Amino acid sequence: MKSYDVVIIGGGPAGVTAGISVRNTYPDKKIALIRKEKVALVPCGIPYMFGTLDKVEDNILPDAPLQKNNIDLIVDEVMDSDGNNIELKSGEMVSFNKLVLATGSQPLVLPLKGIEKKGVWVVRKDIEYLRKMKEAIENAKKIVIIGGGFIGVEIADELLKIGKDVTIIEMEESLLPAAMDKEFGDMAAEILQSEGLRILLNSRVKEIKGNESVEAVLLENGDSISADIVIVAAGYRPNVDVAKKFDLEVDEKYGIKVDEYLRTSRDNIFAVGDCARKRCSFTGKYSSIMLASTAMAQGRLAGSNLYNIKVLKVFPGTLGTFSTKIGNTAFGVSGLTEAKAKSIGIDYVVGINETVNRHPGKLPGATKIYTKLIYARYSHILLGAQVKGGESVGELINMYSVIIQNRMTDMEIDALQIGTHPLLTSSPIAYSVINATVDAILKWYNNK
Repeated sequence: MKSYDVVIIGGGPAGVTAGISVRNTYPDKKIALIRKEKVALVPCGIPYMFGTLDKVEDNILPDAPLQKNNIDLIVDEVMDSDGNNIELKSGEMVSFNKLVLATGSQPLVLPLKGIEKKGVWVVRKDIEYLRKMKEAIENAKKIVIIGGGFIGVEIADELLKIGKDVTIIEMEESLLPAAMDKEFGDMAAEILQSEGLRILLNSRVKEIKGNESVEAVLLENGDSISADIVIVAAGYRPNVDVAKKFDLEVDEKYGIKVDEYLRTSRDNIFAVGDCARKRCSFTGKYSSIMLASTAMAQGRLAGSNLYNIKVLKVFPGTLGTFSTKIGNTAFGVSGLTEAKAKSIGIDYVVGINETVNRHPGKLPGATKIYTKLIYARYSHILLGAQVKGGESVGELINMYSVIIQNRMTDMEIDALQIGTHPLLTSSPIAYSVINATVDAILKWYNNK
């Protein structure tokens, strides 16, 4: 039997980050990471394996950080546990003093008639499966994607680049409905439609038709869409299968039950990332948001506090900070959308701004930036931001995330001291962060 001070189960961003955090905080501990995949993937990079990247191997999460931090990698599958002993599929036993579960999530498989047919694919984090999926995509002409969230939209964008006939079916009234307000989802749809994507909103799939293989998708309204393959991108659920082997308390919908320090119902066992239950930082209600940034923040916190609380609770709950690129346009979201603020009864004010990310706007690389900010009406705290524009949006939304987490007010943001440059940013006179805030302030003064 192999014996370790700390064992981590799961080789994604949460697990790797937890391992590095343990090494940094407890340099003398013996650490192992167990994962069943021979090769780990970058989860957010999976859509780009079907277009931008030449082959699936271009999206590998390297093992170098494990090697650099003297973390033993065990490629095997957890079958059972007995106290602090883990039984692996190979028959080997591994013991631990502290255990971190970072088992991630699994794709939702919709209860549709015909879902088992050949040619129906889900987006698994499995390199061999994705190799076969990529080959099927390359040999297909007509592709139907069920689900208009980030995975569905990003895969559609990639498939359009390689000349496929693509249709997205989304049951809500806009694309990216869980992350963005409708006007931003409509902007994304407009870009994709200009590239040839067919988008069916307010639509539900009734059945996948065909004999042994997919031939068409039948909608509840009776319409039929012919398809060579179908990609189901309807979301993910927390992977709690391993947690059950350790008799941990789990919530099937939201994940392994943990406290504010990621401690599970069993002493010396922690859970981080997609598999762990999380709360919304605004409402305190359980959240289904699964993000690598959240997973890594949890991995760092748990890794630091395995043996004693060295870092007081700093994880405020799930904020929800997203970014993506559709065509040549970037989108970023952090915190509450207007729709979410309405749904939870927050009295708010919206600030809007449109500017250019260079000054003067004739400089090469200049693109428009459209910004929408959500402020709490009476406390004046920034609650949410949505941005559309050039590639700088990816970092701009991270700044908004910091502002929201630090509960900055409109007047504090209005007084920000910013660095600008003609080739890098908007004009200091037209800086979107400040000017969208000023728009909200003026609405307060005018009682709007």
